[in-house]
Amino acid sequence: MTSRELLRKLRRLGVTVVPTSGKGGHVRVEHNGQVSHVPTSSGELKTGLLHGVLRQLGLTMRDLR
Repeated sequence: MTSRELLRKLRRLGVTVVPTSGKGGHVRVEHNGQVSHVPTSSGELKTGLLHGVLRQLGLTMRDLR
């Protein structure tokens, strides 16, 4: 899954994406008071990074489906 796909799915779940708060090639995402940062690089996100972002936001892979 690319960062673009992840951000699209997170927005559908009600996650707020704050593009001006990230540094460099990252954006800040917020959900129910939880905060994480997602890289905006063009490649595929590695599994550990994807699971880490979801865990920080209190979501699971099942929520993305």
